[in-house]
Amino acid sequence: MDAVSDNNRFCCPNSLDSADLDPVEVLYPHALTPAIFVSDHAGNAVPSDMKKLGLPQEELERHIAWDIGADALSRLIARRFKATTVLARYSRLIIDTNRALGDPEAIPNVSDGTVIPANVEITEGERLRREELFYWPYHNKIAAELGRLRIFGSVPVLIALHTFTSSINGTARPWHVGVLWNERDGRVASPLMDRLSKVEGLIVGDNQPYSGITHGYSLRLHGDAQGLPHVEIEVRQDLVCDVVGQERWARILGDALTPILDNPTVHSISFS
Repeated sequence: MDAVSDNNRFCCPNSLDSADLDPVEVLYPHALTPAIFVSDHAGNAVPSDMKKLGLPQEELERHIAWDIGADALSRLIARRFKATTVLARYSRLIIDTNRALGDPEAIPNVSDGTVIPANVEITEGERLRREELFYWPYHNKIAAELGRLRIFGSVPVLIALHTFTSSINGTARPWHVGVLWNERDGRVASPLMDRLSKVEGLIVGDNQPYSGITHGYSLRLHGDAQGLPHVEIEVRQDLVCDVVGQERWARILGDALTPILDNPTVHSISFS
């Protein structure tokens, strides 16, 4: 039997088992801090019925399955600001919540050279089940939490937290942290890059290692389209792979973000 083409063995269930994780975790769900942090690739879980997508466990521990260090970093920053934080708990290899539906990379056949058996020749029914179980619960929760703060009179800042690999295709990535943004709205990105650049020794990427114009679907959907101030922060994975690094970067980012979030002029609707 062909392990690549026979993906029926890894089908998404119609509903999650009681032993499976909820698809979304919300930290500080009743907070009124005027900021929402989101982590699109926080987790690498796979429902038991999907049999690890046909992959060995070591592949699910790689960066292809999640953003290494993002979960811990998000929790530390959530605690720093006592801010509502929305975490996607299942692997991006099931469906990538930071991609538009229909994007070929939303359910990739291959990721960084690894074939994903469960994603080869995927059926429309399988795709729809993944959207219903993992994609929409995450985005609906972000929308609900943003709406809750708006009801209470806040214009929240939306901040996406990600991590990136130190090299790709043999090419080193020198940046310690990247700030992704759409140049129509630099209310958060510009002062954030300025403050991070003043930290001794840091190399800060301006729309590096990715562009905020072509990447960052969650920010476009919930931030840009709503006129909310927003930014995506990418920290290099080797810097947040242990507790010491995670705590250091939570301090760096927390210190840089505090005066920005405290600035009342940031908290406004703008479609400029």
